[in-house]
Amino acid sequence: MTSQANSFRLTGINHLTYTVQDKDRALRFWEDVLGVEQIPSQVESDHLYWLQLPSGAMVHLVEHADAPSMPAHHGAFEVDDIEAAYAFIRSKGVETTELKTRDDGQREFKLNDSEGNQVEICTKSGFGVLV
Repeated sequence: MTSQANSFRLTGINHLTYTVQDKDRALRFWEDVLGVEQIPSQVESDHLYWLQLPSGAMVHLVEHADAPSMPAHHGAFEVDDIEAAYAFIRSKGVETTELKTRDDGQREFKLNDSEGNQVEICTKSGFGVLV
């Protein structure tokens, strides 16, 4: 493991960006299915939406004709009650992978947003902080 003593250290996630073909449709999905709330945009642009999680981390939905990004990238979002999240998202008619448990005890499932971007819903990693 590399140490960056006396330099800098990444401390958290500020935002994730997803490219979407239809930003309005994507916004409805992120609000209605994932419960992420829209916040005011901090840049002058009409091709994106800014959303924010309770932690302060943000998601930017950027409208682009070539969406979704390939190869697919994804963000993983932690929840306190994975079974409730799984049941709620599936009750909205959204297809998901099966709920799985990794070797470290973390539980997760994946889904695609309305634009085909992969989203992972998970519990905290069983590793804890390793660095």
